[in-house]
Amino acid sequence: MTNAKIKFFIVISVAVLMGSGAPTVVFSNELAGDNLSPNQIFEKAREKYASLASYSDEGQIVATMNNTAITTTFTIRLARTNFYRIEWQQNTESSYATNNTQVQAVWSSGAGNHLEKGFGLQNEESREIALAKATESSGGAAGTIPRTFFNMQWGDQLNGSGFNQNRQTDEKVGGVDCYVFSRESQGRTKTLWIGKQDFLIHQVRTFTTAEAMQAMMVKVTNGNFEITSDIHSFTSTETHANIVSNPRFSRSDFIPSNGE
Repeated sequence: MTNAKIKFFIVISVAVLMGSGAPTVVFSNELAGDNLSPNQIFEKAREKYASLASYSDEGQIVATMNNTAITTTFTIRLARTNFYRIEWQQNTESSYATNNTQVQAVWSSGAGNHLEKGFGLQNEESREIALAKATESSGGAAGTIPRTFFNMQWGDQLNGSGFNQNRQTDEKVGGVDCYVFSRESQGRTKTLWIGKQDFLIHQVRTFTTAEAMQAMMVKVTNGNFEITSDIHSFTSTETHANIVSNPRFSRSDFIPSNGE
């Protein structure tokens, strides 16, 4: 895979991740260990995020397609009403090369919304625009939890199901017992892990079949089969660890080392 195709993979993978909506429909009717309905679980999760004054975590996103793997490590800090700092760094490995990006960030410490992606400081009009622009280069890290925490319409993982909800069998993520939900639509399966004790998101996985990826890329590339013909399935797994609810922050905690 050439560098141009790797770049295209990064762009299209985020379109797949953020365009697939809230993962709230599943295949198994198994309930494991309690009597909460799926609607109750999602309501508790929404209430939990709404109740938080602040939040922090760290984790990684591993996205793979063909012979290319992109690993994004990230840290997230959020606080009401408009304080946030998401930092990330990517490592891309393919059969051709290994590339590492410098640390990038999107943030607000109460004095505007800022983005640094390696091309100089960018001042953005709003939190929505800043996070939207950061979502692509962060592999989705600037989208999933920040948009859920701030209850933003686009990217919130807990809203807008439109389907009947059934749970899959419970699983552990990093030793944490989780409820598991999945949705399948047009060749894409999205799975969500919600902690059974904290009702917070611990993992999100997106799998897209090769046929669905090729169909999407034909549209994006206006029928450029040189790019689309050798595309295989796409998988992205986003895992959140060391989650802290209501940590104490100061304003300086929301300023990156190369920031304001």
